[in-house]
Amino acid sequence: MSELTPEHIQALVAAVVAAPSADNRHVVRMEATADSLRLFATPDLLNAPSSRRMLGLLSVGAVTENLILRARRLGLQLEPRWHALGVAGPVLADFTCHRVPAVENPLEGAIELRHTNRRLRFSGPRLPPMAQAQLSAECADLPGTHLLCLDEPERRRGALRLVRWAETERFRNQQLHREMFDSIRFDVGWHRTANEGLSPGSLELPLLERPAFSLLRHWKVQRALNLVGAHHFIGFRAADLPCRLAPHLCAISAEGDLEAAAVSAGRLLQRVWLRATLMGLSFQVFAASAIYALDGSTAVPPDLRRRLASGWQDLGARGKPFIVFRMGHAKAPSLRAGRPLPCSLLKTTHEEATRD
Repeated sequence: MSELTPEHIQALVAAVVAAPSADNRHVVRMEATADSLRLFATPDLLNAPSSRRMLGLLSVGAVTENLILRARRLGLQLEPRWHALGVAGPVLADFTCHRVPAVENPLEGAIELRHTNRRLRFSGPRLPPMAQAQLSAECADLPGTHLLCLDEPERRRGALRLVRWAETERFRNQQLHREMFDSIRFDVGWHRTANEGLSPGSLELPLLERPAFSLLRHWKVQRALNLVGAHHFIGFRAADLPCRLAPHLCAISAEGDLEAAAVSAGRLLQRVWLRATLMGLSFQVFAASAIYALDGSTAVPPDLRRRLASGWQDLGARGKPFIVFRMGHAKAPSLRAGRPLPCSLLKTTHEEATRD
């Protein structure tokens, strides 16, 4: 393997930090020395229930895409050799590295610029056909991945129904409710960001909605309100309405072994997100309707899983759906989620990684 300098390692771990992660919690660590590069799963990923594991593997795919893009600018070509989750202990991937001519890819320049925007309304205009083709072209060298456009009215109606069902379940199901609210850092308040977890201010809730939302983190309150159908209204407000108001709604699916497909879908998600960033578009991910449709989805009622899976088939999804996202133009977010320090994701010895 070509020698990795400290400058290379610093640039590569910065790309890892800038990758999207479920609920702003990174579940990978990078080990880099002068002659090796590895990705490790944290215990949070290794021990995660099925739905959370899929979300973690999507993040692994995004991390991988960032590493490959950043390495090419540095004159390095990274080729990952994957290990099934848990088979090689915490090791996810070993990377071989070769010296190649440096390549400036515009996507690489957007790595640190990419972020989530949760403002309610995304406005138009819609992308012209040439720009939409640019997004679709990101699938070209990722075999088995697909970008599904949901802008046609009938498809949009079907997709909104799936998004609403899944989001409603997050407020009706105690386990899913706990997972969701455990990710929100109420301890930092509404005006500060957090390097891990979601700061409440990044959710872009109007002032009048904040007190009620804070109360909803208590399951007894949520359960009582659900008796009068509050979960249906909240599901509509949290996901259906933002997707309904966006000029573009899309989904990403992938074929093959479920874990490998999730990583590939994460790579495509990151490419599309970076491309959208370069186009000046705001971007927000909605994972529930796709993740809950997968076999083995944790805590999801079997009937809902079947309805979601059937709905995605009717919409023409090839392979398994993994993510839904909306795009459009919007004001910059009032508060962006923070990012951990690069040193917190960098391991310098194998022994450190295995002790996590």
